[in-house]
Amino acid sequence: METQKVIQGEETPSEIPAEILEEISHFEAEAQRFLRQEIHPEVFRRFRLQHGIYGQRQEGVQMVRLKIPFGGLNPQQLRCLADIAEEYSRGIGHVTTRQNVQFHFVKLERVGEIMRKLAAVGMTTREACGNTVRNVTASPHTGVCPDEAFDVTPYVLAVYKLFIRNPICENLPRKFKIAFSDCPKDAGLTPIHDIGLMAMKQQVNGHKIPGFRVTVGGGLGPSPRKPYLLEEFVPLQDFLPVCEAVVRVFNRHGNRKNRSTARMKFLIEKIGFEQFYHLYKQEYDWIKETRDSKAYAVPMPQEEQPPNGRRRISKPPDGNGQGNTKFSDWLKTNVVAQKQPGYCMVHVRLIIGDITSSQLRSLATLAEQYAYGNIRSTTQQNFVLRWVHPEDLFALYTELDKVGLGTPGAESIGDVVACPGTDSCGLGITGSKGLGLALTQLLKKQF
Repeated sequence: METQKVIQGEETPSEIPAEILEEISHFEAEAQRFLRQEIHPEVFRRFRLQHGIYGQRQEGVQMVRLKIPFGGLNPQQLRCLADIAEEYSRGIGHVTTRQNVQFHFVKLERVGEIMRKLAAVGMTTREACGNTVRNVTASPHTGVCPDEAFDVTPYVLAVYKLFIRNPICENLPRKFKIAFSDCPKDAGLTPIHDIGLMAMKQQVNGHKIPGFRVTVGGGLGPSPRKPYLLEEFVPLQDFLPVCEAVVRVFNRHGNRKNRSTARMKFLIEKIGFEQFYHLYKQEYDWIKETRDSKAYAVPMPQEEQPPNGRRRISKPPDGNGQGNTKFSDWLKTNVVAQKQPGYCMVHVRLIIGDITSSQLRSLATLAEQYAYGNIRSTTQQNFVLRWVHPEDLFALYTELDKVGLGTPGAESIGDVVACPGTDSCGLGITGSKGLGLALTQLLKKQF
């Protein structure tokens, strides 16, 4: 395979594109019209959701959710998030199970300011909420996982770019979720998604061809469903048309009358998988016959290589951590070896997904010092630092522990996830954060 530079978050633009500035200005204008009661609340609700803005159960404030494909971030972006948490929210960011970050208690009239700050570092809230293709998630280990078929990061970005601001999925019958996994351990949780893509290689004429096993119609919630196998193997050059065809079927035939049965799993159940597959093939064939194949071109898999540059560690602590029980516990649960010799991944555990503005800034600095700036959020509501040298682990742990980020047990049964619940969510029916904290304490005693 070819080699590639490390892919982190979206690159910071030299200047904000004019169309993005226009989009933000339009949001600000519509928000002002709503505040002047010139727009019906339901019309504005649909509009703000498309822009990643949720209402809260508290009057006059909003939740702002970012859309972060594969959870990829860089230190500059983390510092921007810290500033937003401090200036516009209550000093806390919340990492979600879709690898996003969201902020609560934001005044509507200040949302545009946040959008501009995010755009300046290559980030957006667009279509992080509402009846759209939501954030595209992936295993945070992809690219460095010892068991992976190949790094799925470029293909997550390809799907993200295909669907964002795409008219076919800006007003779907219901939200639509896509996930990638790079190895059979399936850290991307593909079976519970509308489209699940499992990286694999298939032997063809003596050559191993990269592609994806594709499932559709999985889901959890009050009506969980197992996924259907759509395609046993799809080569890379065809996977984007496959994804678009599935979304087109859902957009045309999904239930727009009953929200509770509007997800794609219910459409497949209603019409039967055979009919669904027939409709999908019609859409797929139309795409292949009428669209320029260059629009769906993707690169071949590449091997992620060690970052260039030097670490910027200040003064390391005395000793190597031997005999330190807390460090030993953290080492067992929060550190995973990479497939590249001499490097490891470090999981930074967040309790129920919350992180303060000061912790975000500290994490940005530690990522620069110990991980060459490589940060990803996880579906377990944590962060991962990649490309850490094993000899730096005690120093990194010491610094993380100083700022309250050295908790062991990341990604374990005791690492409880929780949505905001009735603390802020207008749709919440229970205090999930309180329950999450109580379970965290209970499991800490048991394990």
